[in-house]
Amino acid sequence: MTLRSFLRLSQDLPVLVGFVEEILPILAAGWLALLIGFILGGWEWAFAVGLWGTVTLIMLWPVGRHLGRRYLSYRTVWFILGVLSMAYIPAVGFILQSGLPYAIKLALWLLLPIDLTVFAIVPSLRAAIGRPIRMFFRPDLLFGDGRVLCCGTVALLFGIRYLIGPPPPEGVPVALPKWNWWGIAFAMAFGFIPLIPLRGMTKLLMRMARLIHGKGYGWWGVILRETFLAVTILGIVLGFHHVFKGWVPFEARFWEEAHEAIEHRGVWPGLLLIGFGYGWLVLVRGGYKMRIGEPFIRETVLQTWIKELLYVPGIVALVPGVMLLVEGHFGKLNQPPMLAVGIPFFLWGFLCVTAFRVLAQVNQRRALVQQMAAVVLPAMNLEDRRRILIRMMEALAEMPEGQRRDLMRAMLDALRDQLEAVRMAMAVARMEAMAALAEPQRQTLMRTMEALSREA
Repeated sequence: MTLRSFLRLSQDLPVLVGFVEEILPILAAGWLALLIGFILGGWEWAFAVGLWGTVTLIMLWPVGRHLGRRYLSYRTVWFILGVLSMAYIPAVGFILQSGLPYAIKLALWLLLPIDLTVFAIVPSLRAAIGRPIRMFFRPDLLFGDGRVLCCGTVALLFGIRYLIGPPPPEGVPVALPKWNWWGIAFAMAFGFIPLIPLRGMTKLLMRMARLIHGKGYGWWGVILRETFLAVTILGIVLGFHHVFKGWVPFEARFWEEAHEAIEHRGVWPGLLLIGFGYGWLVLVRGGYKMRIGEPFIRETVLQTWIKELLYVPGIVALVPGVMLLVEGHFGKLNQPPMLAVGIPFFLWGFLCVTAFRVLAQVNQRRALVQQMAAVVLPAMNLEDRRRILIRMMEALAEMPEGQRRDLMRAMLDALRDQLEAVRMAMAVARMEAMAALAEPQRQTLMRTMEALSREA
């Protein structure tokens, strides 16, 4: 979607209602209070808590009241629970810096990736995504899928670190991070936030652009998307590296240890692994995503499985590649207590970025179709609306029957809640698009419509 097209669309379809008038002043006041606390009170945690609070406020703010919408119609209990569960990140920082016994700290620390992943799966479920609403930015639609990817990657990272990372200090069986608030703020600012909301919005805009123009961005688009993904993964890896070490990001000790690691092992093993991981994400996974074709609803469940399975080799190369470059003690298989943590986390992370990401993507595509049918397409001009509907219907006619029926049922269900004028406009546009299809495609869609009518 070009900037001009987006601005034209956003005149009738706001990005986020009430952001400038309500949310922005509260954020400004909150950040001012945190800044004062940091300067006068030495609150090292201020920026990490501020980042968490900013995202939480934006995602949970009751924007729908300006549109006459009941809060729980567009923000479900499961979504709210998923967003609030991210509070465990700053909470575990305070726990690790407290005087609690080692055993309690360890138990609460090991709950972090469990909290991050389980409460990522919950908001990705179909029941956790709210009804369509007249806004372009819908956190409930983007959050679950992005968080499953992000937090599943965190579980993989923890698994790799406990399997082959530095051994625990003397006297304890399992290593605990020394913690650093700037390190976790780095992971949030350059990993979590870009990977979940920012990448979600970017993907949505690019999907809309490809629908309007009827084609993808080619290899330049793939390189842009996968580079963004790889950079955010590196942000998470480096952020948690400093969290474990207890260092401020990129302070002198970081460079000293990296220098020792490179002198000991050389620079090429780490660079080759990073290069392989990046090349795999761009050329192999990105190339496969290009072959799926447009529009995005054409993707089958099997293709989603393949796409997510192809994600794993890229991560398994990138994470150790970075660790080879920056860790002084790294590469040997750890002792049994560390393995007892690392193996389950690695397997659970693998399950999250594959099976649960597939589930999240399928549910997200269905919700996107609903949002487009009920909100985005009615806000477009007639020419763009007709062109997009034709492309969507061509894709629907070519996909497996079960997937086609589910998506068409979702579209009809979303339109039932809309005003009569919207339903009539979409009915006319749908009939015009149907008339433009080839006869076999039209017959296929009509059979599915008849089957859905009998179900109703």
